[in-house]
Amino acid sequence: MQHPDRNILLTRVSEVITEICGSSPSASLDAAVRERLTPSLDAFLLESQPVMRTEVTILIVDLRGFTALMESLPMSVMTGLLNRFYGLMAQLVTRHNGVVDKFMGDSVMALFGIPNPHSDDLLRALTCAVEMQQAIAEMNWRSQERGEPSIYAGIGISTGEVMAGSFGSQLYSEYTVIGDPVNLAARIEGYSLRGQVLISENSYHLAKSQIQVGAVNDVMVKGKAQPVTLYELKAVMTPRLLVVPEVEIRRSPRIVVDFPIFFRKVEAKKVLSERFIGKVNDLSYDGMSADLPLILPPYSEILMSLMPDIGADYPVEVYARVLRTRGGQDSYRTNLQFTTLDTPAHRKVKQYVDQVLWGR
Repeated sequence: MQHPDRNILLTRVSEVITEICGSSPSASLDAAVRERLTPSLDAFLLESQPVMRTEVTILIVDLRGFTALMESLPMSVMTGLLNRFYGLMAQLVTRHNGVVDKFMGDSVMALFGIPNPHSDDLLRALTCAVEMQQAIAEMNWRSQERGEPSIYAGIGISTGEVMAGSFGSQLYSEYTVIGDPVNLAARIEGYSLRGQVLISENSYHLAKSQIQVGAVNDVMVKGKAQPVTLYELKAVMTPRLLVVPEVEIRRSPRIVVDFPIFFRKVEAKKVLSERFIGKVNDLSYDGMSADLPLILPPYSEILMSLMPDIGADYPVEVYARVLRTRGGQDSYRTNLQFTTLDTPAHRKVKQYVDQVLWGR
């Protein structure tokens, strides 16, 4: 995590070099000194910060289905995609005066409001989230030109009071934040669909005059006795209009089918062991409608096996998230969106849809 006061110290270092050498350091020497000292200064300054209670906006951006996509990619391609993603996200966080708290697997956690708070930290975080989705859309366009797969991310945002400061011991310490808003941001991110930005109720009420929202959903999250209301961020209105790019899920061809699926629920990125059986009614490139034996909450995730009904010689497993559920007598009509695209399993689904439509 970067600390803004380090620029003051780096400037003082340049002044000391000037005093010693009798002249200002060259641009290359100054840049080299700054590059070498910046990480150490950041660590020193942040570790010296006392623990304090403060209001922070937490943003977590997570790649959708990257684990499944990774299994089908050469290591060099996967590493390149992930590094470009990390670089873009970190650049946008810094541009909006946030700080990257940590990289976590295929996700990034960013904080707005520490170590130096601003009056518009929440607006900065919301703007950053919209620009993140815009940047990923542009990144996908360039990836397609190189023949590489597209990636998609979900974003969760929460605002509230946390404990911020240096936690740990003399052996190891880390400047970070802890508190319920951090956990809530992680839960909210877990409900987000690809290309979506979901925000907490508190974030919405604090910024509602400056944003446009779409769907509003009440969901149950771990650690909460009552449902939590989530708002889908559609646009930021000020200081200029920024719109979250639409990830269209309804324009692909759709075919009527009638075959069973086996599925398991996914919680906290872990596939649970209990297996259920449902029936698929229609299928498209991007998702399906199915009758399931239980109610699944909106945005919850499942892992489905479609073998052998789509003509595969091996299990075709695809991850999907719930869009909506309608009740029935013995089953529940559920609309699902595939979490990942461009994997071998997804390409098999697309091939099957094309074969039914065009007889190929």
